[in-house]
Amino acid sequence: MLAAFALLRFVNYASAAFLFGASVMLAVVKPGKLAALAGADMKVYLRGAAFAGALAAAGMLPVQAATIIGNWNASVDPDVLLTVALHTRYGLMWCLRVAAQAIVLAMLFSRFGKGRALATVTGLALLPFALSGHAAMEEGWPGGAHAVVDMIHCLSAGFWLGALPVFLYFLKQSRQPALRPDALGGLMMFSTLGHIAVAVVLASGALNTWLILRTVGLDLAALYQRLLLLKALLVLSMVIVAVVNRYWWVPKIRARRADAMNRIRRNTLLEVAAGGAVLMLVAFLGLLSPQ
Repeated sequence: MLAAFALLRFVNYASAAFLFGASVMLAVVKPGKLAALAGADMKVYLRGAAFAGALAAAGMLPVQAATIIGNWNASVDPDVLLTVALHTRYGLMWCLRVAAQAIVLAMLFSRFGKGRALATVTGLALLPFALSGHAAMEEGWPGGAHAVVDMIHCLSAGFWLGALPVFLYFLKQSRQPALRPDALGGLMMFSTLGHIAVAVVLASGALNTWLILRTVGLDLAALYQRLLLLKALLVLSMVIVAVVNRYWWVPKIRARRADAMNRIRRNTLLEVAAGGAVLMLVAFLGLLSPQ
């Protein structure tokens, strides 16, 4: 049950992050031929991600019900599903998450599924994730403060990870002379927003870790804390790769364009892979006790 739940959470997280990060990048790129081309080319991936996320979200309630009861039969029992959905805190957050996923999916199949409107709605769809993690276990102002930190962390991390595929798309299009100016502008926009996002991820992540561990203390014998350390190391590796790209390879584009572009692309793919591993760890960590 734990593995199935973690997998569904991973798909849900990855979908939501991609939808938000990609939507923001498509919303801020300079209007023109590249913006129109990117919007059309990315639409199928956005729709696929929204559909996968909606399916994963829908599957999480039955698995949660089976986990609570301790029997897979509960996953198809209407009475149990209704009770979990309407009478537990997790269920209420699940309802919010499913509603948000449904709205995003509907938007992507309508004329409203683009620009700032889509970026705003996909950002709002990330917020329920912060209301069903470890922050949800706390009451009063500590729980509220923790939830706010979690929301900020979700938005900044979601942009960073979700925007990487669009960064790779702009990198590819920059090889075409007609699209190069707008593509380079999009890459620089990602660099600017990425600096902010990474700084916020690190700050909110550190604060979030303190809020979780402040009552249990540091104990690397606990599986949760070992996985949390691994997550931190993966995030640090992503930061290093991003810094190398921005401050080592980007300045070399004029002198060694082909080599620099290939290095940036390969490094970004490594960043995507590390980001996927981080999301998998986050999906699993949310099911474990910090102790």
